[in-house]
Amino acid sequence: MGLYEQIAEEGLRLASEMGIFGRNNSTNFTFDHFQNQLKQVKDFEVVSFEEVGVDTENPSLKKQFLLNIIYKQLPYDMNLFVVESNVLDLDNYARINYIDENDIQLAKNESFYLESSMYFSTNILESFHLQLKVLTALIPNPTVLVDFMPARLLSGQWAVFSSKLITPPSPHYIYTIHGVFDEVDGEKVYWLHTHGLHRCGSVELEMIDIKNGVNELNGLLDAMVSKFIYEPANENEPFNIGYIGYDLNFSWVRWEEMVGQYPAEIPGGLQERSPEEENYGPSGIVFLIENDELYPPDVLAEDLKENPVYFIKNEETERMSALAYEQYHYYKKVFKQYNGEENWRFLVKLGLPIDEGEGNEHLWFDVTDINDDDTMNVILLNQPYQIEKYNQNDALVLRIEHLTDWLIYGPEKNYTPDSIYELFT
Repeated sequence: MGLYEQIAEEGLRLASEMGIFGRNNSTNFTFDHFQNQLKQVKDFEVVSFEEVGVDTENPSLKKQFLLNIIYKQLPYDMNLFVVESNVLDLDNYARINYIDENDIQLAKNESFYLESSMYFSTNILESFHLQLKVLTALIPNPTVLVDFMPARLLSGQWAVFSSKLITPPSPHYIYTIHGVFDEVDGEKVYWLHTHGLHRCGSVELEMIDIKNGVNELNGLLDAMVSKFIYEPANENEPFNIGYIGYDLNFSWVRWEEMVGQYPAEIPGGLQERSPEEENYGPSGIVFLIENDELYPPDVLAEDLKENPVYFIKNEETERMSALAYEQYHYYKKVFKQYNGEENWRFLVKLGLPIDEGEGNEHLWFDVTDINDDDTMNVILLNQPYQIEKYNQNDALVLRIEHLTDWLIYGPEKNYTPDSIYELFT
């Protein structure tokens, strides 16, 4: 059985590997210290924790521990490694959230960091959340985390903040989309491809030989990946991702079967497909599918400029709503402090019942006041399609129970339920 078949039929996946850096070289990397830290944990159950022998052929690896835990009734095994920090160049990693430059410098000054390796369960976001919880339990005041598969740095402050929540982080933390381009015959040719899905029991996804609409196609690929984290599509199996006056149906084909149809020298071409280039693993090239025919996705370049509707999995809508609720007390606190001041604006997204059938239409509102009973005075920002009694610019009083998301525009930056920690750390 090949790799693609093992992924589809047996859930084959790679381990998720993250490293966490302490602060001021104050971390005690001993068994006793980590065991005491774990005794204070309430979010997961420690079944066993032990120190094991290290690989003597790797001089940068100083200690190794094995941690067995139960989290939400599922067992997890995590390998932990104490590693010399000089093996990493933190400047080689992209940043997904705000990290104080002083924390970056402090991380670079650390002599050692703690690396973790664990396999995700089928609940990807819960598994990712657990890995954050374990690492921040062991090193509770970190500077940065390194997420190796998508090659990104994460804020230590964000990690601590997120690890204390009930709701897991966004799917966007699981993966990254890399865009590579080169000029071929005077024309830019792009290759968009993901990193991070191999730990999710999915192939990576890619678009190759893109010459038009790269920004729009990046957004399209982003919507696909968010779907795959919850429900990967099988090879050659059509999947619907949204609507733009017509259904947006796609399919993926393993790169080994298709890459020979492209010039070898373009980004993502055969010349880059080697283990040394790390572009040799299971990956699917995405195509638009119409009447059982495959088309390159950049045929959609112009249509995608017309605000396509990308479908969001119900599970993701529920997660977003849960996070918005869980972080609402921060929203309310900032609103009470800054509402009415120049360059501050407060929005909420509410899911309101549609006129016919089941379901909600999710609409954005300006918030003009928050009342003591947690009703909100709001102004509707867009025209509903499925609720006849409301119109754009209507002034309404609505209950928080409809909340699905919120957004704060500040004078210098914006804040969401995911990034509000920046105002409180």
